[in-house]
Formats: sequence, structure tokens, C-alpha cells
Amino acid sequence: MLLQPTRVAVLVPTGASQGPTWDASFDSRMAELRSECEKGIHPVWRVLAKEAPLIAEMAQFPVIEEADKDVDAGDWVDSANFDPLDRDSLREWLSRELPFATNSEQDHVLHRIKQDLAGGRARPAMWLRWMRPSLRGLRKEGALLEGILLVAASEESAADVLNSIEDAGMGELANRHSMLIEMRSGNLSDWNTCASQEGDDSLSGALRVSAWRNVLSCPTELSAADLLRGAEVLDSVGESLPGELRWKVASNLVSQGDVVAALGFAEGASIDDGEHASTALDILSEIESEALAQTLHESIESLGDEGLLSVMRHQGVPIRIGLQAARRVWESGSIRHTDEVLNAFTAAADIESLVVAFEREPSLSRAYPHRVLMSWHLLPGSSQIDWEGLAELRRTALDSIGDSAGDSVLSNASVALISLLDGLPRDIDSVHGKLDSDGLRSLNEVRRALSPDGDGVVRENKIGNLEESILRADLTHLERCLFDALITALKLNRAAMGLQIGTGEDEERSVDALGRLCSAEGVAMRTIAAVADLVNEHNLGVVALEEWYRDNDRSGPEFQIVRAANLRSRGDRLNAARAYKDAAMKLRLDFERSALVMRKSLIEFAHAAGWSEAVALVDANPVVSSSVTNRFKLYLRTCKRHVDGNTDEANAGLIEFAAHEEEVARNGAAGSIRDRRVEILEGLHRYPDEHGLPPDPFQGSVTAALHEARTSETSRQTDLERSFMIEMRGRKDPAKIADIAIEVAETEPINGLRMLEKAIASGDLGSKQSDSLRKSQRALFVIHSDSIPVRGRRPLRNLSLKPLVMVDTNVLIEALKDDLLKHLSSDSLGSLNWTVERAFHWMLRRRAEEGRVLLHIPPAARGEFLHRAKSPDSILSTFSDTYIDKATWSEVVDDAFLEQRVGAVCKAFDSWSGPSTSREGEPDLDAFLLRHREVFKLVDEQKRRGGRTPSRTSIGGEGIYPERGDREIMQDAAALASTSIPDVGDVLVATRDSDFRLVSRALEEEFGFGVVGDAQQLNSGIL
Repeated sequence: MLLQPTRVAVLVPTGASQGPTWDASFDSRMAELRSECEKGIHPVWRVLAKEAPLIAEMAQFPVIEEADKDVDAGDWVDSANFDPLDRDSLREWLSRELPFATNSEQDHVLHRIKQDLAGGRARPAMWLRWMRPSLRGLRKEGALLEGILLVAASEESAADVLNSIEDAGMGELANRHSMLIEMRSGNLSDWNTCASQEGDDSLSGALRVSAWRNVLSCPTELSAADLLRGAEVLDSVGESLPGELRWKVASNLVSQGDVVAALGFAEGASIDDGEHASTALDILSEIESEALAQTLHESIESLGDEGLLSVMRHQGVPIRIGLQAARRVWESGSIRHTDEVLNAFTAAADIESLVVAFEREPSLSRAYPHRVLMSWHLLPGSSQIDWEGLAELRRTALDSIGDSAGDSVLSNASVALISLLDGLPRDIDSVHGKLDSDGLRSLNEVRRALSPDGDGVVRENKIGNLEESILRADLTHLERCLFDALITALKLNRAAMGLQIGTGEDEERSVDALGRLCSAEGVAMRTIAAVADLVNEHNLGVVALEEWYRDNDRSGPEFQIVRAANLRSRGDRLNAARAYKDAAMKLRLDFERSALVMRKSLIEFAHAAGWSEAVALVDANPVVSSSVTNRFKLYLRTCKRHVDGNTDEANAGLIEFAAHEEEVARNGAAGSIRDRRVEILEGLHRYPDEHGLPPDPFQGSVTAALHEARTSETSRQTDLERSFMIEMRGRKDPAKIADIAIEVAETEPINGLRMLEKAIASGDLGSKQSDSLRKSQRALFVIHSDSIPVRGRRPLRNLSLKPLVMVDTNVLIEALKDDLLKHLSSDSLGSLNWTVERAFHWMLRRRAEEGRVLLHIPPAARGEFLHRAKSPDSILSTFSDTYIDKATWSEVVDDAFLEQRVGAVCKAFDSWSGPSTSREGEPDLDAFLLRHREVFKLVDEQKRRGGRTPSRTSIGGEGIYPERGDREIMQDAAALASTSIPDVGDVLVATRDSDFRLVSRALEEEFGFGVVGDAQQLNSGIL
């Protein structure tokens, strides 16, 4: 019945459109179809005939009304338990057979809606137009159909339609759909009913989900159990509770001990306040979660003060998070929470933030002195913190540490480690308690080896064992940082000790170790500074240190000094000289350092034959270069003139220098002027050899000057010298060489000994020949030693004569301080802080014990030392740069104990019992000092710039010259150098005083004694 009308509806308009081309054979077929339609058609065709004139013919056929449907309304109603917004469920429901009769118009609308749903892009707004009027104002089951369609189309009248259903069976369903509408529109009066739906149907699920989506506006107080159920509901549709409630659930789960479940709720939730952050920290303290930690990290920037404080105060806060919160509080400028912020900085070992706080409010360094000392050792080298400013804060902290209260944030082990790193070990048992037996044994062995009484031999595996023990130890973050600093200090001390010992293998191993320390991640500024001191002292090439300065401080003088040392170690001495020159220029405000570095530059220029640049440097800086001796300047100028082709000028300069020196030295003495000038020129000829400088072209120029200075008559002395040179070029017979030297020694003993020294040191002789000459030299020296003053013996290194070292007060004070620290420390191992000063007095004592040097305390130094160490208070004032526990000091150091230790130091550094010096015929020291007036003027200015009022003496009314005690030491040293002391080959003054160090070469040339200021200089003179 349905198919035939359709065919008629197709053929009728087709025939009309084709006209004459219509196939007449279709007419019979049309008649058959019309006959079938006469039996009746569906009502919809009559409706369509009215709408479409082309098929108006369909209106003449009778309509067959459909019979009442026999459909179970209950099943159909039950199937409506779905969410109308679920398009698939709606389409499926509309496809079910209706339990009530519909007309053709209603069927047509339902058909269009189903097609719209099937298209994948439903247009609910169109449905409302289609539904009018056939599907509006329905009753009973029709009202349910109408209501659900209106809900699906989001029509406001949907609730009214559903509420109008009076049938008991459908009323309950309609009411549930109405509740869903109300819930979604924000009316939560039925929230509990919706949230507690138990059914498995999709409508129940939609009610539950909609309710929990609106949980924040829920009028009911919900328990944690309720929230857990809600979380499950939302989880079923891939959603979660609002962040606020997730944190509430998480907090409850944490309190129940179910941290894993709590993490599930916390991850992904935003952290908006302190309570959220606190719950997150509770979870993170029990279980790791990078996601939660990152969320917490990101939330810190938006938390208010209370939230930040709750984070800071949480016991289990991760270091990074607590530090971030503390920084935010500090940046706010509030001073109410300063203590808490500083505590957070300290626990996290955030040294830069800690120092910034101390710099902002210097009084804090008195309140927290241990933290300042800790900062001194842990400050990262990459920090932009002013190192000198931190040094000043450290001095303040050391001054006030005895009066400060305990630090509640620092553990006993932390305080002990800080004290160990900075001076006097305190409560060392708390450090020992952190280590296992292997670590404790290794620490004690290493410290014992590095103590004042130790042998300095530290096996690398011992430090390795200690490192492994620290890794195994249960430590706080701060304690681990301090233990790491301890390991670094031990490695640094071991390397420094290796350099002091002085063997090539030890030096190479030490340089490698220093390089590793400088390249370590997060290397401390203290380490960089210590390695830089060693580089400066020993002229070491440490590539990693140069790289560090290039990355962090390439504009400063230290970079050029370190770079110069590396260039020197690679043999590029010309560029090393230029780098030292740049450093000296940058150090102009520090006259002492500038002068010493310039001296290095000039020496490197000499070794690189950079004569022109060296002379230009001297001429451009007359004040600084005044610390360089006239002989060295003559050496540089002579070489430059020779290389420039001005040989006559070079010879004239040498002869002029000899004439001037002879006139100064004559002072009414009898004898030939020519002979004295020749003697001076001969001394100049030896100058490069005695000072380790390149001999050419200087010696060639001196030889020419000597030839000019001598008469044309050939002297016996000249013949012997010529015979010596011929023998050294020829057979090299030890007996013949010895005979020549003995004959020379008859008139000039020192020249005979020098001949033998030159032959032995030439490297042209075999070992037996050299041994034979050594015996001859020793025998010749025994014969003539009484006539050879000590100042003339310095070049005679093969005689194995010992240097007599006169120890100045500053060295004695450092030795006494080190000795007292040993007795004050609980383990009697003394200080761990290895400095240039400590290495110096340690090496002096070591070399004396080895029998390599003789030690002597001159009367002036002894008197000043006894005065400065006259009482515990007076010597305590010298510890201004060292951590001293005042209570321990008072307990241990009394007058009697101090007197005993002072006596022990004097005994250790005054082992020589030679003849007392005579002041008769003492040298004209005033004239020497006046010649170096510019040096002493700058030294005086620099000392006064440092805040000190130096003790000075006056010459010509100008009080800029060394104090009386230093002048007496110079005179005593000069007197000893001019005498013939048995078995003494040199006189040296051991001092760190710039009054000596800056004119050391001049003192050596004028008075015959040298100056050593550190362990390296000492070793270079005796090894």
C-alpha cells in the first residue's frame, strides 16, 4: 500500500515534465498503479498533495487510517530513563514504536528529527519549529515525548510540559527529568536527591553527575565519605571534583594514612592557598610526585603571605619549595618574618640569599655569626656577591661570635663543621657521630697528616673512604653541604702540601687535583680564591681555573695572573709577560701586589727576549718599577741596546754603571779604581747565572765591556781564566780544572770556587768528574772559608752550605697562633684552614728538622714577638680572622700556658747558636732607604688606606720608612752576610712584611742577604 503511491507520486510529475517525449508504454503501468491506490493510501499523501500541486492527484484517493497500536506503554516509558542531551540515546529511543497513535504530520516531524540526529550535526533549534503544531500540547505518553524533545532542544517550557503529566507511572519519570533540568539550570533544591540516585540507567547517572558538578554550591555539609563517592561519580565521566574539594578529600585521606590515594586527588588540582599547599607538602613528605611538586612550585608565585608562611613552616617541605617561598616572603620587604626567612635560607644552604640579607642589614651578622662563617665557605663562585664585602661581614661575625646565643637551625654537627672549616674545631664528636668507623678513621688520619705535627703525606684513598662514608651518612641538606666543603678543604690542603714538598711528581699530581676542584659543579668562591693564591705563589698552570675566571670574572687582575701562569707553563713566556703586565696595571691601587706582579712580568719578558717591551714597561711606570733593582734594569736595557744594534751604547752603559758603583763603594778605600770596576763588571757577568736569567746577549756585552776596561797587558788572572775556558771546551780533565781553580783562589778565593761551581753546573762532565770537582771545591772552601763572607757564597750551591734564616715577628705570630689552635682543639689536631702564611712557617720548621736550614730569631724580632704575646688578651687580638671559642680560650690559655707556648715557638725557630752580630761598621741603611723612598712612600700610603696607623721611622722629617725593629733586622742581616760564618751559604730574612719584600732584590744586591716570603720562595732557595 505504501510502495504504489510512491511510484505514482514519481511518475505523475515525470510525465508532466516530459510532455511529447513521454513513453506511451508507461500509460498502462500508471493505470495499474492508480487502481492499487484506489484501495486506499496513507494519510500523509493527502497532506503532501495539499502542499505539492504536481501530485495533487493523490488527494482523490481514499485514506486508510491506521489501526490502534498494540504497544506496551510501560516498556516505552521505562526506556525513557536516559539523558535527553545524549543524542545517541535520544535517537535510539525515537526509533522505538510509540505506544500511541500518531498522524501523518507527527510521523513526518519525528522522521525529520531522527534524520537530523543521524546526520551527526543535530540542530535542536530547528526541531522546535518542526514540532509546531503537530507535536506540541500533547497529553499522556505524547506529553512525555514532547517534554523529552523539548529538553533535548533546551527549551525552557520543557519542565512545564513534564510537570503537567499526571499519570502516576510516567509522573515519577517526568519528575526525574524535571530535576535534571533544574539541576542544570542552577536550582539545587533537589541536590541530595539527584546526588543519591542509585539506578544504573543513564538518567540516574546524569542526575548524579549534574549534582556533583554543582557540588561547590551544594546546600548540604558533605562528609569526606560523601566527597569520595562524588569523586567516583565524576571520575566515571572523566571529570573530577573541583580543586577545593579534591584538597578536602586529599587532606582527609592523609589523616587516615592513605597517602597514595590522597596523591591521586592532589595531582592535577590547582593549589590556591596555604591549606592546599600544606596538604600537598604532607603528601610529598611521604611519597615522591614530580607532578605535584611542580604544581606546588608553580603555585608559590601566586600564594599570599599566609600561604607562603605555611609552606615555609611545614616540617616536610622540600628544599626547593621552601626556599622559593622564603624568597617570595623576603622580596615582599616584610621584616616581621625575617627570622623565619633566614632560617629557610640556612636550611636550604641558599648562601647567596643569606648574604644578600646580611648585606641589607649588617647587624644580622652579629645575630647569626655562624651563618656568616658558613657563607664564607659555601658561597658559590658564580655568585655576584662582593667577596670583599663578605670578608668584612665575616670579621664582624668573628668579633661577635663569643657573645651570640646558640643557633636553633644549625645542628651540633653543622656548628662543629663550620668551626672546623674556619679555625678552631669545636664539639668534634658531633661530626664523628655522623660517620661510620671507616669514615671516622679516614678523617682522623687525614687531619693528623695535615696537622702542624703531621708528615703531610695524605693517601688519596683515605679521602675517598671519607667521601663514601659521608654518602652513606644520614645527613640534612645543610650538613651534607658542609661535609662537601670539608672534603674540598682536605683535597685543597693535600694539593697545597704536595706543592710544599716540592717534587715534580707531587707538583703534577697537585696541579691535577686543583684543576678538578676548580671544574667541580658549584665550586665555592673560597676554593677559587685559595687555588688562585697557590697559583700566584707557585706560578702554576691550572687550566680549569683560567676557564672559571674567563666565565665569571675575566675583567679582573686575577684572570690575567692565572692566564699568565698557564701561558708560562706552556712555554709562551712573551704572552705570559703581557698578561702579568695587564694584571699589574689593574692592581695599581694595591701597590705591593702590583709591584710583585710587574716583577714577574719583567722576568717573563727577559726569558722571552722581549727586551723592548720590558724597557718600555719600566719607563712607563717609574714608581712601581722602583721595586726592581738597578742591576735588573741595566740587564734589560743592555739586552735591548744590543738587539737594537746599539752595541757601543750597551758597552758604554755597562762601563758607566761600573764607574758609578765603584765611586759609591770606594768611600776612601785604597786600591786600583780599574780593578774595582773590573770586579763590578765581572759580578755583572755572573748576574744572569746567579738569578736564573738568559745569559745572552747580556754576557756578551759585559765581556766586551770587560775587555775595554782591562788594560792591554795580559794579567795572570786573565790567563788562568782563558786556560779554564780552553779546558772546559777540550779534555775537561778534573785535575787540570782543579789546579787552575786553586791557583786563581790564591789571590781571589771566591773566583776559584766559582770556577769549580761553573764546571760542575755546566752539565758537560760525567758523574765521576763532577764528584771529583765537588771534593776539590769542598777542600778549597775549607781552606779559604774564613776569608769568604756569606754574601759571596750564595752561588756555591754544590757545597751544600745551609742558609741561615732570620725569622721575622709576623712569622712567629702565625706559628704561635697555629700552635695554640692545636692545643685548643678538642682532638689536638689544630686548624684545617691551610693558608700561605701557615704553609710558610710550617715549611720553615720542616726544613729545619730536615737539617736543610738554620733558623735564627734576631733580637728585634724576639723583642717584638714577646711584647705582642705578653698576655692571653694581647695574643687573642691577633686571631681577628679566625674562629675562636672564647670560653675554650679562657679555660685553656692563661699566662703560664701562654709563656710555655711562646717559649716553645722561640725554641723551634731559633736553633742557630752562632756568634752575635756586631754593629761596628754597620751599613748606611739610611742611604739605602732614601734611594727607595718612592717604594716606602707607597707602602706607607697603602697601610694607612687599610685603616691602620703603621709604626714608621723618619728620615729627613718624612715618617714613611720601616719601623725601628725592621731596620734593626736589616742591619743584623747585613752584618751576618758580611761575616764568614762556618757552613752558612746564605742569609735570608723570612717575612711577609712588604717593607722587606718590595725591596728584596735591592737588599740582596746592596747588603748580600735575601728575603723569602712564602714556602715556594724558601724551597727554591734550598732545593
